[in-house]
Amino acid sequence: MEYVSVQDVIRRENSPSCIVLEYATKNTEINIAVAEMTGRYPDEGYAVNQACTEMAYVLKGQGKLVLENQSVNLSVGDVVLIPRGEKYYWEGDMTVLLPVSPAWHPEQHVTNVE
Repeated sequence: MEYVSVQDVIRRENSPSCIVLEYATKNTEINIAVAEMTGRYPDEGYAVNQACTEMAYVLKGQGKLVLENQSVNLSVGDVVLIPRGEKYYWEGDMTVLLPVSPAWHPEQHVTNVE
């Protein structure tokens, strides 16, 4: 078992409109974070997780997830799965729970992709 106390959470300010609380473990297969968004992330272009599949569960608020060829409106209780390598951006005022597999690491996350 691994335990991550709220005092050990890593706070990442991805942008002025996206704050992420990362619950880092030593497990390389999966990890989890909570993202609070108040606008668009990334500010321009798209983001891409080059190594991870990302799932998002909307805890509060509403917004949308935009991919290259589609977009989906999200509200409390909705779940969306973003496959590895998919270009996307978020827009709205919402808090999402983000389980990610394999475990997320900053080097594989690219933003401002056209």
